[in-house]
Amino acid sequence: MSKSFFKTEKIKIIKNSKGNLYKMLSKKHNFFKKFGEIYFSEVHPKKFKGWKYHEKRTQIITVVNGKVRFFLKKKITNKPKVVDIGFPNKMKILKIEPKTYYSFKCSSKKKSVIINLIDEIVE
Repeated sequence: MSKSFFKTEKIKIIKNSKGNLYKMLSKKHNFFKKFGEIYFSEVHPKKFKGWKYHEKRTQIITVVNGKVRFFLKKKITNKPKVVDIGFPNKMKILKIEPKTYYSFKCSSKKKSVIINLIDEIVE
């Protein structure tokens, strides 16, 4: 799926009998521009976080535990586009471009955890 204000891509899974490897991103990946910081965010079942909006920040997000439904829109008055990401069956990375409104909701029975890589440092 490709939109001007967000993109998704499947995560590469390297199968291993001792435990699979999930390759999220490398600096050669077309989603990657520069590194600012990376953080983890928890979201509890049926809880929303957002609406969030960043003027300059590009974000690359995935879910490493549970299932999360993301809502994205270019204007606050628009109807949101929906992206579902879940570990391990719906693994994707989501790139959110600057000037995009977004929120997310845990859609699993236990808390979910996302990883968010951003291209700037937040002080």
